[in-house]
Amino acid sequence: MTTTDWRRLEPRMLATSLTWLVPPLGSTLLTLLLTGGDLDLAAVITLGSIGLTFVIVAAAFAVRLLTTRFRITDDRVELRTGALFRRHRAVPRDRIRSVDVTASPLHRVLGLRAVRISAGAHVEAENRQLTLDGVAHQHAEQLRRQLASGEAASDDALAVLRWRWLRYAPLTVWGVAGVGFVVGGFARLLDSLRINPAEVGILRATWFALTTLPLWAAIAVPILTVVLLGALTSLVTFVETWWDYRLETVGDDALRLRRGLLSTRSVWLERHRLRGVQIAEPVPLRWARGGRLNAIATGLGSADDGSTSTKSALLPPAARAEAERMAATVLGEDPDLLAGLRLAPAPRAALRRRIVWALSAVALVEAPLVLLGLLVTDVLLHVAWALGLVLLPVALAAAVDAYRSLGSGLLGRYLVTRYGTYARRTVLLDRSGILAWSVNQTAAQRRAGLATLVAVVAAGQGGYKIRDVALTDGLALVRAATPGMLDGFLEPIPEMRSESAGEIAPALPGTRHTA
Repeated sequence: MTTTDWRRLEPRMLATSLTWLVPPLGSTLLTLLLTGGDLDLAAVITLGSIGLTFVIVAAAFAVRLLTTRFRITDDRVELRTGALFRRHRAVPRDRIRSVDVTASPLHRVLGLRAVRISAGAHVEAENRQLTLDGVAHQHAEQLRRQLASGEAASDDALAVLRWRWLRYAPLTVWGVAGVGFVVGGFARLLDSLRINPAEVGILRATWFALTTLPLWAAIAVPILTVVLLGALTSLVTFVETWWDYRLETVGDDALRLRRGLLSTRSVWLERHRLRGVQIAEPVPLRWARGGRLNAIATGLGSADDGSTSTKSALLPPAARAEAERMAATVLGEDPDLLAGLRLAPAPRAALRRRIVWALSAVALVEAPLVLLGLLVTDVLLHVAWALGLVLLPVALAAAVDAYRSLGSGLLGRYLVTRYGTYARRTVLLDRSGILAWSVNQTAAQRRAGLATLVAVVAAGQGGYKIRDVALTDGLALVRAATPGMLDGFLEPIPEMRSESAGEIAPALPGTRHTA
């Protein structure tokens, strides 16, 4: 439905401005509950300030909503906002890279949707994304079909939600972090209201209960409680995020992903925008042989390229074997493409570098304790050696793991690089999408004959690294992956030969090698 007439967002969206009043009302009720209805002047002033601030924000939101207009012409999507300060933005339709439809619980109750229109990185930064927040449900679907060129009827699903994946949810550790944020926010609220935690009945009772326990139990019980609450939070988040998950093909050249229980999301991804995929394995998931799968595609942007991003996620946390099969399927390859993948390992010099980093990190922790122990008290010396017994093997194990995670190679039409310790990442990049290369060497890398290569692509983070590869082998890999791209920057050195292939090894002009 192309029109040159300016259109308003749905008036029902005004009801969402009332959600800005929830925090002050919640803070007031929580304070009354904690204090038994006894508020001092400081608490009243603080609550009044919070309430006034949110009322102003809600009013500003309502004014902005009433002054927002949008229209869709044959060549662009335009959005005009603001009352006192007018802002006019536009995205050319031929530059649109993705059209997503989302809905919060309140949006769904009101029959509304938010349509997020994203353009490529070559569009001005302020115009790369337009959000029409407050479009009727049926109109939102019409807009998505209109702006997502070439949409056809859905074919068979590539993947649907499998409840056995639920066991991987607690291993994402974000639930524990969420518990920490809640506890920290609650502590800040008490501090801002000048409420002594010892005066709060439930906190006082909890503290007294802990003091009656043995020391080991007083330490273990809070830790266990946080872990259990974190696991429960992760399970609830998984269900809310991935409920009714379905990844399906649309025609021959597009994918569509739908998911969400309370907040729903529909993501459209054209295959020609795919530049590769990324499989991430944080340590807890790796121990359970699980992983995450994310797309590397134009139009997503670096903020949506992370392994924890739900915007680029193609699969919930699942078994690594399933993530590998789905990665190959999304790329249009044989499902067994990644089965038994073997990459060229990094040279031993890379291991030495990581051991040096590990020992340096331990030394930075130990040095202050030793110094203070010599100057202040011998107790700190005992703490230092006891801590060293724990940190040293952990740091060395992390260094060895980081080295074993390094690898690179070619797999058909893809460049593959692997790196990472806490979160090991395996990246497959379509070689035809590589625009340039960056060859970086620190002073330490030059002495060790190593380099970090960066494949530059117009998607995701913009560049993906091959870390600490032997310079000669790395440049040979570049020449094999993108023939001719570096020929103008390389010169042969007759006396320098590759150990792996026995060929003349290319070198960067000005880079000094020793035989």
